[in-house]
Amino acid sequence: MSEADGATEQIIEMRLPSRLGYERIAMDTAASLARRMGFTPERIDALRTAIGEAVTNAIEHGNQADAAMKVVVVLTIRTDELIISVADQGRKVLDPAQTFLQPRITDAFQRADKGGWGIWLIRELMDEVEFSFAPGSGNQVRMVVHLERPPVIKP
Repeated sequence: MSEADGATEQIIEMRLPSRLGYERIAMDTAASLARRMGFTPERIDALRTAIGEAVTNAIEHGNQADAAMKVVVVLTIRTDELIISVADQGRKVLDPAQTFLQPRITDAFQRADKGGWGIWLIRELMDEVEFSFAPGSGNQVRMVVHLERPPVIKP
């Protein structure tokens, strides 16, 4: 976006160690921004959950909990949306059948650890979701949440 058309964007980038607990920094930062932008409390809760799941997946699966590897979270603030990118430094593509696809309900309920719901939650809670892998860069999830403004009632 350019300033010529009256629109601007702000970008905030965080580099987090691959240790569980650091996902809260990304969650809290995004929630704070969303509040300032005017998102409803329900949308902020959904945003927190989706970001928490994405960062946790990057830590556990992409970076295999290697604290020396980073999870990069980029928040792009636009007038009518918040774009969140979460990237790990994983050297291999995560198996889409294991990570990126909605779990089969029967399989998920039979698993002892009850995991496998993160990607499903992200897809359900965000307005747009994309997964990608770039050799040398790792896995990335890009999530978009649109700011829904109340309709203007004209007299």
